[in-house]
Amino acid sequence: MSTHKALVLHARDKPLVLEDVPRLVASTGDAIVRILAADIVPYMGDVISNKRPYPLTVPMTPGNTAIARIHEVGPDSVALKPGQLVFCDITIRARDNPSVSILYGIHGGGYPAAQKLMDGVWRNATYAEYARFPLENLYPLNEELLLGKFGYNINDLCLLPVCLVPFGGLSEVDVKPGEIVIIGPATGRYGGAAVNIALAMGAIVIAAGRNKAALENLESIHGTTRLKTVQLTGDGASDTELFRAAASKPDGADVYLDLSPPAAKGSSLMASGIRSLRAFGRCIVMGGNAGNIDFPYLEIMFKSIRIQGRFMYDRRHVKQLIQMVEFGLLPLAEKAGVTQTEEFGLERIDDALEVAGKLNGWGSHVVLKP
Repeated sequence: MSTHKALVLHARDKPLVLEDVPRLVASTGDAIVRILAADIVPYMGDVISNKRPYPLTVPMTPGNTAIARIHEVGPDSVALKPGQLVFCDITIRARDNPSVSILYGIHGGGYPAAQKLMDGVWRNATYAEYARFPLENLYPLNEELLLGKFGYNINDLCLLPVCLVPFGGLSEVDVKPGEIVIIGPATGRYGGAAVNIALAMGAIVIAAGRNKAALENLESIHGTTRLKTVQLTGDGASDTELFRAAASKPDGADVYLDLSPPAAKGSSLMASGIRSLRAFGRCIVMGGNAGNIDFPYLEIMFKSIRIQGRFMYDRRHVKQLIQMVEFGLLPLAEKAGVTQTEEFGLERIDDALEVAGKLNGWGSHVVLKP
């Protein structure tokens, strides 16, 4: 096989083109994988069209996190073997400076050191039949357990990265069993996953959102007394009181996870979440709000509240989350309320991006299957 099929982006104002590209060959430090299914994030169409001007070097093959089989390994591989089912993580870090990172196929970092990663070998990602990955970005999956005992399919496993993002944040602030965690908003794709993760970690969860039906859906999915919901009013003082009442603790909640989307610019949600925390509470910031944040300065100072930003997750989080799924602690797919999965081939990428943009809430999922 001298070529394989891949979607190529030649310009940000042009559509993706399905092309035959040269066959990939493994080298030291990496492996070639056969993509079985790639996740499509809801905003991927905006990234490709430059509505979200993430830094990308063209021409390139975009992509998101994927499930694949090892096709070929480099000469220094000691554990990965051809044929293994693996989770492919797109958070690629420079080996000589791990603080420099890109999101393979979606975000080139935007600064010179990160851009160098994307401009080189890590330019073409997972919207293709085959892709190259660093050995350390490939995580073996237990097929016997996941596809056998638990009855998941490959599409279901594409939900792993959706859960990983909030898991990285909740782990960063060391959420413990029995702690009260407020998640706002909790009705979107990552918010719904955050509810699933926090419950699996043993927390008492307060899920916040404006959509009453979506909140009721979360309650029906999980059916536990450890989940409470709060319908947001948009008024900062009112939402703070709702959070405090739901916490049912005079000193407040332990953790607030903020997942505010870009449209939340100017929202009072984060301030309400922070005001609902106890002394020495923790706030983790993981959303897409591009504006400035309105902090209740004195309250943060007097209550010694920790505010922590978190981008994505680390290797330890990937390993921990896979273990949680393989030991049955974290449900996926229908067991977690994801009842709609749409799949598309490479030739239907435009349809896939359009559908993914519409199915941006918890309960639905879009995958690309080369």
